[in-house]
Amino acid sequence: MKLTNKEISSYLIWVAVNLFVLLVLGSLEFGYGDFYPFGNNGFADFKDYDITEFLTYTIIPLLIILAIKFGKDEKES
Repeated sequence: MKLTNKEISSYLIWVAVNLFVLLVLGSLEFGYGDFYPFGNNGFADFKDYDITEFLTYTIIPLLIILAIKFGKDEKES
């Protein structure tokens, strides 16, 4: 299983965007408030974005990419 440059660069851009939102607009702590963007104010309330959302929005896409790659590798074998 080998990730293409397009997949790696797309994921790194996604992580960079989420890191920007976390560092500039969000809060650097584990929050117990609403899960962004499902709070009362939707996308407008960036203070709900914290470490929990960062980890969720960066780890889940990586797991999906890896699952798809492993699935394609098994079909080709």
